[in-house]
Amino acid sequence: MKERTVGEPPRWLKVVSIITAIVIFVIVSLGALLFSFVDFVTGNIIGALVPLGIVGYVIFVIIRRGLEMRRLATEGVETTGTVTQKVFFSRGRCQIKYTYHDSFGRDYHRASLVSREIYDGLEVGSPVKVVYLPSRPSVSGLLSDVEHVRRGLGSKS
Repeated sequence: MKERTVGEPPRWLKVVSIITAIVIFVIVSLGALLFSFVDFVTGNIIGALVPLGIVGYVIFVIIRRGLEMRRLATEGVETTGTVTQKVFFSRGRCQIKYTYHDSFGRDYHRASLVSREIYDGLEVGSPVKVVYLPSRPSVSGLLSDVEHVRRGLGSKS
C-alpha cells in the first residue's frame, strides 16, 4: 500500500471530489441545455445558442488540456522554470505562475493550480521542474502533474 505524505488527502476523498465535480458539471450542463431548448422552442435563437456555446467551449477546453497532458507525458521535454508569482484563492486553492525557456531560449509564461503542500514549498524565484512540447513550446505543465499522467498511462518515460 502506498504511503501518504503529510497533508495529502486520502485517495477516497480525491475520488469523491472528482465524482462530485463531474456530477455538478453534468447537472449544470443539462440545465443549460434545458434552458437552451426552452429558448429554442419559444423562438429565442440567441438565447438558445449562448448556453450551447458556453457548454461546448468548456467541453472543448477540458478535452484539449487532457490531450495536451497526454502529449506532455509521452513527448515532453523537461526543463527548469522559475516561479514568478504565487496566488492563494479563497477555499484553499493555490496557483503558481512560472516562466521557462525552450531549447532556443524563447521565454514562455504559464499558470498552474497546485496543492497547498507544493504552494507552501515554493517561493517567488524558486526553481520548478517543467515539461513542454518541443513542437509547441508554449504548451507546458509542471513535472509533478505530468508524472501523474505518466503513472495513469502506465508509462515509465
